[in-house]
Amino acid sequence: MKKKKTVPRDRGAAQSSPKPVAPSPAAAPSGKQASPATTTGFKSFILFVAAIISLLIFFGLEPNKLWLNQRIIPYWDDFKEQKLNLDLEERKLARYQTDYLFAKNVTGFFEKRGSAGKVLVLLPPTDYFKAHNLDIHVPEPAVFYYFTGLKTIWPNSAEASKANWFISVKNGGLVFDSVSNKQILLDTIAAFNKFKTSL
Repeated sequence: MKKKKTVPRDRGAAQSSPKPVAPSPAAAPSGKQASPATTTGFKSFILFVAAIISLLIFFGLEPNKLWLNQRIIPYWDDFKEQKLNLDLEERKLARYQTDYLFAKNVTGFFEKRGSAGKVLVLLPPTDYFKAHNLDIHVPEPAVFYYFTGLKTIWPNSAEASKANWFISVKNGGLVFDSVSNKQILLDTIAAFNKFKTSL
């Protein structure tokens, strides 16, 4: 009599199920879609109106109205005028006025001599020029250098004695003198310091 061979079942193998697996409820597509209460365009319009009202209220307050009239509107008027003239030198002159003109004139003297990069110029204070009936405002050395690239120094500086040129007034005009004598420079510094140095 023949023996039946029995094949052992693999315990780790997955057993097939006769029933199909139902999808989870979360995977099922929803039949209802939430309709937005308002459209995007309407929301944008509401925000635009709210922004306009906020600006009107903001600029309606007295301090803000004053700021608008004194700062923003003049700037806009200047811009409309200056955009028609884009020449850099003319715009600098219009903005900085006599300070820039004075700095350019002084620098021009040394540029003609080819020594603008080698000098340190002692400048008298603004009050010195006023005492000599000249309407000249002297920019501080950092501003002067920003305008022209020329190195200048004020008489109240500890480094004033290093200057190799100085400017003074004679017969109603500017005089440029090179320092040939240290004592003359020290006397000039002392004379300039009798006047108040201010920005």
